[in-house]
Amino acid sequence: MDRRQADAGHHRLTQRSLWITGAALVAAALPGAAFAERTEDDKGTFSLVVENDSLSSGADRNYTSGIKLGYVGRDVPRWLDRAGGGLVRAVSNSDPDFWGLAIGQSIFTPEHIDQVPAPPDEHPYAGWLYAELTLAAEEDAPAGRAPRYLDIYELTFGLVGPSALGEQAQSGIHQILGAPEPLGWDSQLHDEFAFAFSFDRRWRSLAISTQGLEADLVPSAGFSLGTLHDEVRVGLTARVGQRLYREYATGPARVRPALASLDYFAGGELSWAIFAGVQGRGVARNLFLDGNTFEDSASVDRKPFVADFQTGFSISAADWRISYSYVWRTEEFETQPTRQDFGVLALSWRY
Repeated sequence: MDRRQADAGHHRLTQRSLWITGAALVAAALPGAAFAERTEDDKGTFSLVVENDSLSSGADRNYTSGIKLGYVGRDVPRWLDRAGGGLVRAVSNSDPDFWGLAIGQSIFTPEHIDQVPAPPDEHPYAGWLYAELTLAAEEDAPAGRAPRYLDIYELTFGLVGPSALGEQAQSGIHQILGAPEPLGWDSQLHDEFAFAFSFDRRWRSLAISTQGLEADLVPSAGFSLGTLHDEVRVGLTARVGQRLYREYATGPARVRPALASLDYFAGGELSWAIFAGVQGRGVARNLFLDGNTFEDSASVDRKPFVADFQTGFSISAADWRISYSYVWRTEEFETQPTRQDFGVLALSWRY
């Protein structure tokens, strides 16, 4: 058996093991009542998020694809409350109100995917396969007053490198679509377990309502620490629509790094929102640009400041919501010739 056959067998086994592990995590984490008859207050939100440059410019470059499947609910499992509830109470002065679990995969490539070896001054090839645990708490406000802020705590962990199956995912999609085959994956980042802890606070402020329309501004601030990302961030989102109070997010679900959101919404009558937001990040580390933590690998010179701008819409009715965002991101490394843009499509279902 040659090396390619051996590697293919290894990756198929790794893929099967990871999906089995992910399914086991979901089954273990969801409370027993999750698939029983639910009341309106008990319902959680399942979401599928797809971020891809084909949803905007269509060019494979830098951050080219992200997909995330997640669940957010109110019935916080006892094991998760024991693990992280103390931190939430100490910082937010409130019990956890929401919890979440997600699994996802992100893919990064250079702009010229037809070159072998991959261009050294372009974004390194990298795959990222991960799981994400979330706890969130609203301010414990007095009776008669709405909470002024929402805190989100996230632990993200997973695999970077060949075992993250980025090559297989991109090559498979390109084969189905008849797109050019990416040729430089032999230079991707090496296998590494990576993690990051993230905290974000979002304030509800300047909410107004007139003639059936509502509008608000939602400032946010947060940070991430770990081998995956080290960064601090501030952001601001403006929204206009109807029944904005049904949303517990500053927009649709996103894949980090992004304007953080809690993909939870209240069902019922038709509601909609048009939004625009900006986030600035001071970045001290980005594994996908700086390269592997403990061994030499492909890398580029990272820029210390990055900004995201996004605009889009969301529509929800009964137990369904769909949203679309257009995102453009300033240059993340010194030899990046232009900013990046990509689209985000999110479908959510309450159950």
